[in-house]
Amino acid sequence: MKKIFLVLSIILITISCKKENKSTKKDVFDLTVIANSFPDSTKVYLYNRDIDKNIDSAFVMNESFKFSGKVDLPSLCYLEFYDKKNKHIEPYKFFFLENQNISIKGDYSDFINAKVTGSNQTDLYTEYDSISANSDKEKRVLNEIDFLFSNANNQMALNELLYKKKEISKDSLLLFYKNLDSINSKSSKGKELLAYAKAEDIKAGDKFRDIFGNDLNGNQHKLSDYSGKVILLDFWAAACYPCRLQNKKEFPELVKKYSKDNFIIISYSLDTDEKAWKKSSEVDNINWLSISDLKGMKSKNVRKYAVTAIPNSFLIDQNGIIVQSFIGFSEGANTIEKEIDQLLK
Repeated sequence: MKKIFLVLSIILITISCKKENKSTKKDVFDLTVIANSFPDSTKVYLYNRDIDKNIDSAFVMNESFKFSGKVDLPSLCYLEFYDKKNKHIEPYKFFFLENQNISIKGDYSDFINAKVTGSNQTDLYTEYDSISANSDKEKRVLNEIDFLFSNANNQMALNELLYKKKEISKDSLLLFYKNLDSINSKSSKGKELLAYAKAEDIKAGDKFRDIFGNDLNGNQHKLSDYSGKVILLDFWAAACYPCRLQNKKEFPELVKKYSKDNFIIISYSLDTDEKAWKKSSEVDNINWLSISDLKGMKSKNVRKYAVTAIPNSFLIDQNGIIVQSFIGFSEGANTIEKEIDQLLK
């Protein structure tokens, strides 16, 4: 997809970024949830995606539960549910947590569509999602980015823009950043956007960028330790379903086929929870090199390769040159295998 610059530049030049909603601010949040048809003693975790951790837990009693606390900035969160046997159950809900009185009301059978009130950022997110869902395929991306640039000065817009950053010119991203207020520009998302916009792109033909991480035994490895080999560097995470499929179906076949060749797979986990990384590695029977620094998307290693979606693999030849980048996994396509065959002829 072509990068979008001209239209977005005009938008930013002709309009000013909207400020945060000026409703009365609180120092803490009070989150009240009506969970119709949820059994008593269902356990609920309040998970903060911005810091990749559970920040609180509660139990459903009489079809309701509450959380109270404080967040430094509006944060993308979700509610995750477990039954009495601690088995994960499907209902969940994404929303932006702010220091406000927030209520969520929904039914077990359709909790993903539960109604959220009291969160300005969630209202904005809902509007954005509606624009995305109701746009023609050809215009969807442009309409989404148009909306984000028109409603720029908040954490929701920053969050979604970071997902789409590779579809936008870096000049436009810098223009977006310059229109942020000090709170949003100095936030972790603002800093991540600026770092990406100033970083050099990485593409086929470039020299590999050295990264490092520890394996599950605590031993440190650097990418440069394996110079001279054909390297498949793969970025993945435990919660990524296509990543897990690739671990189970494609990579074992590559390890088997090229076991006698000068070839190595290096999986780099974007997990921040070592237990999740270890468990998924065991379940997937990963018997090739797997490393991480457990800093997730905030890792400098990840930024060096401008990873925005996973699985994302980079094939590096014997001279340390990036041959190709692969995003996603299509079972049976054998695209990576065909490229490796060419390098090992």
